Amino acid sequence: MNHSVPDVLPTIRNASQLSPAALDLVKLLALLAMIIDHINTVFLSPALPVMYALGRMAFPLFTLIWAMNVQRTPERLQKRANRLWIWAVITQPVFSLAFWHHQPWWALNILFVFAGVTQLIALQYQHGLKGMFVGYLLLAIMIWPLQQASYGLAGITLAISMATVSGNEKPEVQRLAAITAVLSLICLNGLSHLLDMPAETLLLATLPTLAFPLAVVSFCRKICPEGRKRFMPRNFFYYAYAGHLGIIGLVQSAFG
Repeated sequence: MNHSVPDVLPTIRNASQLSPAALDLVKLLALLAMIIDHINTVFLSPALPVMYALGRMAFPLFTLIWAMNVQRTPERLQKRANRLWIWAVITQPVFSLAFWHHQPWWALNILFVFAGVTQLIALQYQHGLKGMFVGYLLLAIMIWPLQQASYGLAGITLAISMATVSGNEKPEVQRLAAITAVLSLICLNGLSHLLDMPAETLLLATLPTLAFPLAVVSFCRKICPEGRKRFMPRNFFYYAYAGHLGIIGLVQSAFG
């Protein structure tokens, strides 16, 4: 990767300059990457390395989009959290069905990461330090069930750090958050295999996790310049996320 740690802060913050159409395109490409990754995990044995590598960019991209939006209207934080909790709960049965033979039944889907961190920010906004303590306690309880299929501590840390970078904190706090985001991205995929399979881990997990999201954001900015309107329906991601998991679960049940 050619970007140094200091370069990451402006990269994340400049993503807020994407046009609505570019943001929708980022979401769409992230969704396609996620679907490719899920198909690779559930239906292909052995899994294809190229599909695995492409799937590594999905969560960082979704986290970037979420972070850009979460603190725009602080007074609506609890409403955002409530919506995410509802969708996370709605999606959990089809998530468990889709990954029935791959993850324990109690493994939580990725929407719980965004719901939990949004709740933390909402509690901090409403109740200060006391609210922040309660929010972190909630996230600590969620780490283990999220670790199985939704990145656990590394995913939560990435979401918190990206939300901090996208917020209105002091420059030094944002720089520290950017460094934390990079470290979280490095830890996100394959860190446990780095000693056993260093070349494969770096090529198929670590580098795609770091480089692919930056490439996608740059690509979307170029082909969807400022002024382009959004082309995806509101809340499309929630329906697409739950829908594709339901289809995967049904297909697996029918032919498995």
